[in-house]
Amino acid sequence: MEFKIKTLSDEFKITGVVNVHFFEFDKNFVSEVDKHPFHELVFVSKGSLTVKSEDYNGSLDKNNLIIHRPDEYHSLISDEDNSATVIIIGFTCEGLPDLFSSKVITLNDANIKKLAEAVKEGRNVFAPPHNVPVYDMKKNKHQVYGSEQMLKLALEHFFLTLIREHYITSKQEALPIKFNVSEIIAYLDDKYKEKITLGELAFIFGTNRTTLCKEFKKATGTTILDYVGDKKIIDAKRKIAQTNVTFTEISIELNFESIHYFTKFFKKKTGYTPKEYRKLFKSKKV
Repeated sequence: MEFKIKTLSDEFKITGVVNVHFFEFDKNFVSEVDKHPFHELVFVSKGSLTVKSEDYNGSLDKNNLIIHRPDEYHSLISDEDNSATVIIIGFTCEGLPDLFSSKVITLNDANIKKLAEAVKEGRNVFAPPHNVPVYDMKKNKHQVYGSEQMLKLALEHFFLTLIREHYITSKQEALPIKFNVSEIIAYLDDKYKEKITLGELAFIFGTNRTTLCKEFKKATGTTILDYVGDKKIIDAKRKIAQTNVTFTEISIELNFESIHYFTKFFKKKTGYTPKEYRKLFKSKKV
């Protein structure tokens, strides 16, 4: 047997890291207006800041994040009454949506943990000081094995999660993408035994639930749920008539919630219970 190796694509990738800083700003801190040819992540872990940039002017509070795009003028002003602790990471990349430069994102605990992993690896990659702005942050001469790759992977994991949560979902809801119903049918023909949700299908095929259901019904004359249900019934009828597999085993294989629900569903679709259907075919063989 000859195995087929599949190459994996990169939707988003980090191509370079300029710095990884952890600042504790004074109450009266004001940065110079700056711009540079790379993205800059700004995350507030404590206190608050005022951000002034071409795409966003406003506050950045605890657990808030914004990402300045390359060559965007921006500055930071620390709150006089609530000094800020801030993570700043400069990086170059491919595939980052512009959404993040004009919208403040509030990170949940899971995403903060991912960002913390990147900061941790940044300490392994870059030599101190980490709390002083410099134009050329030096690498550690003696790095922990794989530190640079781990930093890259940690950042990519973090950003891919943000893109999925804050860009892909909103894009799908606002701008449904055209899709090929025949591809969905082929997918359902392959995966009908598994538990498939409309939300998962909408995500996979780049649209929203309403458009997904509407276009599928328009093209096939049936709903997605009925299509999957019919596929399961065809498979169940074959197994009941041609094998000695138990009804419980069939129910589990076809991902029904219980044998009771499978029996009820089967009778609704065929007019027979599984037991009656098997008995019917056995009597025909005799």
